[in-house]
Amino acid sequence: MAHIDSVDTNRPLIEQLEDMYWLPFNMAPVHHYDLGLWHLSLTGELEALMPWDNGSDYASYVTPIDNENSYPRFYGGEPLWDSESPYIWLDFHPIIASCRAEVGPDETWIVGCAFFKIRVVQVREPSKSGVFDLADSNQLKQFIFKKHKDVSDRLLELGYKDRFSAWNPDEIQEYKIKGRCWYELIDGNHGVGWCFNLYTPLSDKHLLHIAYEPSEFWPLYHTPSEKALQVSKSPLWDFLDNLELSKMEEGSEVITGTLRRENDSSEEDECGWGAWGSEGW
Repeated sequence: MAHIDSVDTNRPLIEQLEDMYWLPFNMAPVHHYDLGLWHLSLTGELEALMPWDNGSDYASYVTPIDNENSYPRFYGGEPLWDSESPYIWLDFHPIIASCRAEVGPDETWIVGCAFFKIRVVQVREPSKSGVFDLADSNQLKQFIFKKHKDVSDRLLELGYKDRFSAWNPDEIQEYKIKGRCWYELIDGNHGVGWCFNLYTPLSDKHLLHIAYEPSEFWPLYHTPSEKALQVSKSPLWDFLDNLELSKMEEGSEVITGTLRRENDSSEEDECGWGAWGSEGW
């Protein structure tokens, strides 16, 4: 959690922070997914469902991503993709957490919310997607760039004039986190919010996409400073630091579902997990 001695109420709080010492994900529930090809574990509280949403559109804890039947074809009665689509996707239940800062000796202020959308993207055959090798970073960047440009162009045509995205693939940043390459493209809406999109390849045709949206960190139509943008990404780096991807060996099994730390006791097992409980979703 960040700390600041006093606040200038005429400026967004995040503009006044040098950093957010904010590490909630190592204490939050751990969600374990069997993706067939991969075991994915990530941490964080699931976003609360709306009364009309039963969560059936989200990927279950056992979802083989190499099977096209795992990918929803329709949403709200409308088709999501067809035989000519260059890629298909499935969504995991979003993760959300509030970010706070200590102000003075005895106050805690909410800075905003960290919102994470997690998605697996399967690229179709080269004749549709134009991608021949996701292991080639240039082709991967071209695919990411075109994917976001198509969405932005469609939204601009619908009248969303404040929409922005990368101008060319060279704007995509590359990071190495825990030995894995991630590719970042920033887009969003100038008035509503920014989105930091990070991709990492899982196979020759699968990508994991993490879309991080810092919500309410600054007012609508406020252009955040470069420092504020960097500070707002603290939850993203923490989330990725606690995310685990491991290749599934043939015949191996993993415990799937949600594991939650039940106490903060120092009595830990050899794995350092302490007392955990298992719960369904």
